[in-house]
Amino acid sequence: MTLQFPHARLLIHNLLADEHISGAEAIARGACEYGVISQQDSDSAESSEMRQAIINCDCCEAAHCVLRQYFRSKDTDAEGSLEAAWKSLMRRVDRYVKNASKTPMIEPELNCQQTCNNLAPVVFDLLLQELRRYS
Repeated sequence: MTLQFPHARLLIHNLLADEHISGAEAIARGACEYGVISQQDSDSAESSEMRQAIINCDCCEAAHCVLRQYFRSKDTDAEGSLEAAWKSLMRRVDRYVKNASKTPMIEPELNCQQTCNNLAPVVFDLLLQELRRYS
């Protein structure tokens, strides 16, 4: 699997390092910076809407929120597109992580903050690839 957005990954790395924010916040801000969602939607992605438990990973929750906001603003079949894009994104993230570390993507005993910060640039790159399929 090839990552295709090196500048996007660098933006996420810089947000994590320079602003000391979480991986989930970096994904929301990166999506706003790249014009995927508006600033208002970005604020929503960083707030309580993102906290609805989807899976046990803040970065993936933020990615789901970005997808949801994107499809709400762009697509008449938002739910169908969201579901397809989400499943594809999670398969690709899982495959990337398994190939990189030979471990399952989400394990309850992992420290989510550390895992998210390490995964955030990759999740964002794969998110952009997924959105490119729908634009």
